[in-house]
Amino acid sequence: MRSRELFRKLKEMAKDFNIQDLINVRIFLEEDMKYLPEEYREHYLRNQIMYFINTLKEIKKKKVEDIEDYPIDEKKLKDLFKRIENFKRGVKGEDSFIKLSKIVVPYLIFMERKPLHPLGTRFPGGKGIVRRGNEYYCPAKSKQRNEYSLCEFCVCKGL
Repeated sequence: MRSRELFRKLKEMAKDFNIQDLINVRIFLEEDMKYLPEEYREHYLRNQIMYFINTLKEIKKKKVEDIEDYPIDEKKLKDLFKRIENFKRGVKGEDSFIKLSKIVVPYLIFMERKPLHPLGTRFPGGKGIVRRGNEYYCPAKSKQRNEYSLCEFCVCKGL
């Protein structure tokens, strides 16, 4: 598959994402993040939702012709979608979160080559995602390698 073909599919999927889905994403993330330290939780939640929603808007506005056309690593893409499906735990709102993730995450990884969390995201311990030149660095990258994490797909390097 090529990048423009993938983008066409993501753009088509983005058309079906609605306000109810957004509400469900918030519900899902609030439940998923309930064990984060309180001083990080609301900031992290708000930043992550806005990052994904702004990326979704970007996808909706962008034209296929604006995407550089190159081959996509199909195995990596397949593995990514499989990992996103691993989020299913029977929690309210997860279907909408998975729907949004299947649109936004491949776009960030394969087209924009941006981190899966916004720059400046602070993690417990006080460190956050930073950019140095054209490289992104994340303090949590090496600590989140498990079957429920997308860190291995993220463009960030470990700090």
